[in-house]
Amino acid sequence: MKAIALILTLSGAALAAATTPGPLKLTASTSVVTKTTKDGKTTETLTDASKVGVLPGMTLELAQTFENVSTRDLNGLKLNMPVDKAVAFQTATCTVAGVTTLYSADGKTFGPAPLMKTVTVTENGKQVQKQVEVRPSEYRAVRWEIPTLKAGVTGRCAIRATVR
Repeated sequence: MKAIALILTLSGAALAAATTPGPLKLTASTSVVTKTTKDGKTTETLTDASKVGVLPGMTLELAQTFENVSTRDLNGLKLNMPVDKAVAFQTATCTVAGVTTLYSADGKTFGPAPLMKTVTVTENGKQVQKQVEVRPSEYRAVRWEIPTLKAGVTGRCAIRATVR
């Protein structure tokens, strides 16, 4: 059984809010995604990963729910979620309007999908460099940039990944 930990880093106003009692309430969760089909209808169930065994091939949803518990808007939030090497990234979602989702293959530099990387290949006996698309399964982090989180608003950002 592999243990997968959810690690979320924050920057900007969110970092200050997360490290001291303040305007941003954060809750992390890791769930196993199970799909069942009955009478042609597929239903999806999320089960707390700590209550079931996590095995290779399973799909996990790693989520961060956040709430602006203050009476003022929070601006310039950046939520970073590392993607552990024990899983292959699939998708990212966020419920907040106006969010920008960025991806990283190295956990340091972020950009919109699709990410590109430079590889060296041999063509006609010569070494040449080419730009190729990074497969999403190679992503090592996701960043959600939230320009404004209104007072009293709750949001949820999550990734889905397959256990290797």
